[in-house]
Amino acid sequence: MHLDVYTLFIFELYILILLTGVMLFAWIGGRRDPTLGLMALMLAFATAGTQLSSMRSDVNDIIPVLFSNLLILLCYGIMWSAVRVFTGRRIILPGVLAGPLIWAFFCLSPDFYHSLSQRILLTSILTAAYTLMTTVELWHVRRQLNVTFWPALPLSLFHAGFYLMRPVFDDGLPYAEMAGRHSSGFFAILIFEAILYAICLTFIILAMVYERGQLSYKLASLRDPLTGVGNRRAFLEFGNELIRKRKNCTLPLQLMLFDLDNFKKLNDQYGHAGGDSALIFFCSIVNSLLEKKDVFARIGGEEFACLTSQPKEQAIKMAETIRFRLAQSSQHNIPMTVSVGIAFSDLNQDTISHLLIQADHALYRAKSAGKNRIELS
Repeated sequence: MHLDVYTLFIFELYILILLTGVMLFAWIGGRRDPTLGLMALMLAFATAGTQLSSMRSDVNDIIPVLFSNLLILLCYGIMWSAVRVFTGRRIILPGVLAGPLIWAFFCLSPDFYHSLSQRILLTSILTAAYTLMTTVELWHVRRQLNVTFWPALPLSLFHAGFYLMRPVFDDGLPYAEMAGRHSSGFFAILIFEAILYAICLTFIILAMVYERGQLSYKLASLRDPLTGVGNRRAFLEFGNELIRKRKNCTLPLQLMLFDLDNFKKLNDQYGHAGGDSALIFFCSIVNSLLEKKDVFARIGGEEFACLTSQPKEQAIKMAETIRFRLAQSSQHNIPMTVSVGIAFSDLNQDTISHLLIQADHALYRAKSAGKNRIELS
């Protein structure tokens, strides 16, 4: 099957214009996510660079040789920066400009400038280098990314490998063939691969940004905005999940229910700012004692719950440590204490609702018995 180079070139140009528009509108409508903004800029430069590459003539070829490749290399630097921004890292401007500057420097040499094979070799190496740097950025933070990023890895590796093989297969005849609208083996494949890479990369980045946005909304819906700990919805969701995972384990779970004593007095005397600081301070004490798998959340105004897989004796000890540390401190010169009710899971009745009811009964007894104490279900 023969692929017409001129037709593929026009198709590539229109595809790049379309993808630039898609990414630009996604950036405008997506809370101006910097990753999308950089990708829109990258595609715009790619469109300009592709257009300039067609402006070849026998009289002057400085525009397609120097400026076209300079813009395309700048695209790869921006793409690398977009992935760095997505992964939470800063843009390294010298790294972005290094490829284009290296290209411009080599073009100052007449021997290099008039050698098509040398130009193909350098552009291929720089393109592969930027693509591999982009791949490394994703791989470096793979454990921290909570989005589906793996399709970008084989795509980038294939693209880098393709350009590393280009100097071997590129016969250096594409420009004459473009002018004559003839078929070309490798150069036609080069354009076709560039089209597929641009399309796949655009939609992979869009999917990653969208998935991260959805995840951030979900996390926000499960977090108490004041204290930063989970809310009641998060406690029920993650608590039931922890119970399901422990169903076949003989070691039961413990649920601790905390209620800050005399909290209304602190609020009345020092306002909501005083009450807020007390809640934040209490959460800092509890967070310093939690284990990784423990579930802790604010389930009411001054009421908190903690589901832990620690043994019964250690759970009681942790609750006593929290009670003691809080009693030894104060907020705005008002002593702070907490009452605690602890419920122990029954393997035959493993539900959060059941544990909350049992812990609430124990908490009520702690309040009735004088506060600042721990009662067991």
